[in-house]
Amino acid sequence: MTENTNRDDSGIARRAVLASLGVSTAALAGCTSDTSTDPSNSSNSTDGNGISAEGSDVFTSVEIGDATLEIEVADDASVEFINLIDPNGELFDQQRLATGETTTSFEILGRYEDSVPTGDYELVALDGDEQVDTTTLTLEAECAITDVLWAAENPDMEWDKNSPVWDKNAAVLIENKGNIPSLLTEIQWTGAPINHLLSTETKSYYHETRLPPGETTTVYSGGRIYRTESPHSSVDCGELGTESLTVTAIVQVGDNPSYSQQIRYGGTEQSCDLTITDNGSDDSLSENGDL
Repeated sequence: MTENTNRDDSGIARRAVLASLGVSTAALAGCTSDTSTDPSNSSNSTDGNGISAEGSDVFTSVEIGDATLEIEVADDASVEFINLIDPNGELFDQQRLATGETTTSFEILGRYEDSVPTGDYELVALDGDEQVDTTTLTLEAECAITDVLWAAENPDMEWDKNSPVWDKNAAVLIENKGNIPSLLTEIQWTGAPINHLLSTETKSYYHETRLPPGETTTVYSGGRIYRTESPHSSVDCGELGTESLTVTAIVQVGDNPSYSQQIRYGGTEQSCDLTITDNGSDDSLSENGDL
């Protein structure tokens, strides 16, 4: 997902909230030029979750939870506040450590309606007004659609077969090659058989699906994507040739991936034959009015 142009306003709003809670302006350090990081403090190695965790005397561990960034500081470190600064130099969030606490977390998924910028973040440790340490974290969610599957060609998958038209459904495979999770909020279908049936350019279905880092997630469509007939209308497939179906996944973190699939239409208005031509298969399946 591209960087949201309203991030500056939201950053100001978050800073105002923190100020209203009585946090001193000095404790917001890290939003100014004082946050420049000494390269010797920056971590160049990663832990099992692919997040920088070494190279700092204060930050001993940085890991990814289901929706949070989990931070641990050294037992002997005197830290009162931890700031997380986003790639735009804005204060993303701030956590306060009570006396004796060494762990805290930042919610990075599902917290805001707008997008979460990816790139280099700064973790800034503060003891009162004094900056104790800072380190750089690279947070990326690199999502890609690797395949779009038609239920009729993949009957052994976990389709809801209670409907007589289950075989018109689709599934989207989304791989997250980044090191932090993203959240799928919407899938847009353009140029699909259902678009021809409904005479609409794009059909959207809303989702709330977590996309874990390093994994491929199967997302089932919310509608009959490959459907060409309804009780009230039908697609005259004899008038269509080969059409491009484009699938776009709207994600909260990272860029929105797209995927194109070529579909060859044949037959007539009463009996439509669809063939997906970009997956190496020449077998066509007939859409003959099952509702």
